[in-house]
Amino acid sequence: MRVKTILFLTALSFLLTGCITSPQGLEKNQFSITDYRDISPRDLNCRCKTVRLGGKIIQSEILPNKTKIEVLSLPISNYSGKPIVESQSQGRFIAYFNGFVDPENLKDRYITLGGILSGKEEGKIEQANYSYPLIQIENYRLWTLSKHYYYPPNDWEDWEFWGWHHRPWYNEPEIRYYLN
Repeated sequence: MRVKTILFLTALSFLLTGCITSPQGLEKNQFSITDYRDISPRDLNCRCKTVRLGGKIIQSEILPNKTKIEVLSLPISNYSGKPIVESQSQGRFIAYFNGFVDPENLKDRYITLGGILSGKEEGKIEQANYSYPLIQIENYRLWTLSKHYYYPPNDWEDWEFWGWHHRPWYNEPEIRYYLN
């Protein structure tokens, strides 16, 4: 009986793990660079490396025949392909969509993208000079940040004393963020 239970739980865990996968076309094993920190100056000149990066879209700009976005790079989850919101930024990069993408659809969104590393562009972040890696987007997935309020369990909640409902203290909710 114990062996059957262990086999069942093992099979169930593999099944549930299969439900958490990267978006189609953005699987980690298809790309030569999957971390912003792995981009070297030699890679920028090559224009032959495929990359999977992501993060928060900071700004977008419509250009003739393409749309430019500036992204605050965040680490990407190996399993779901989503940017890890709670992480420190790794840097910034610029990516180009072919054609028109409405900037309102990009505002306050997160992105995971796959494409070709195609050089660098010099720019500024406030007063500081910055060298942005450029990516030509081939595949992408936009994410929306959602908030969830979690109330930790309280052992004394709903404590009744002679029919009187009393809550000795209130738990403050925890705010949890996730991408969907």
